[in-house]
Amino acid sequence: MLPDASWVDRDDVVMAIMRTGLGVLNIATPLESKAVCAAIISAQVDPPLIVVARGDACHVLPAVALSLRTQHRDTAGYVLVDPDAPPSTDTWPEAPVTVVSTTQEDGKSLRGWSIVSAAGDVAGSVARVVTQVAHG
Repeated sequence: MLPDASWVDRDDVVMAIMRTGLGVLNIATPLESKAVCAAIISAQVDPPLIVVARGDACHVLPAVALSLRTQHRDTAGYVLVDPDAPPSTDTWPEAPVTVVSTTQEDGKSLRGWSIVSAAGDVAGSVARVVTQVAHG
């Protein structure tokens, strides 16, 4: 879970994911590429990883993907909550992307990413998507 101090539902999302039985690396560093990448790489987490980011935190995803790839960490997917979408690069996205939106209906984005409506329950929606990605 990438840092985002402005995300008021963040703790609820962490708890909802943990209730599914999945582990959560709750990163509490400044929202800077180097700090986020260092926190992920130094953590003892079992692959495959699912990276969850919201808003501005999505802008560090290309750097996170490159860092994970150079460390040979398997990434199962990305879950973006109301994202400020980062540009696609040659290293990102290298795994499926699902967008959880508080404003859009289910469907596909212009990038072909799946969109899931949060339908008033952001924490539950993110936890369901993370579980689906984890179990393929």
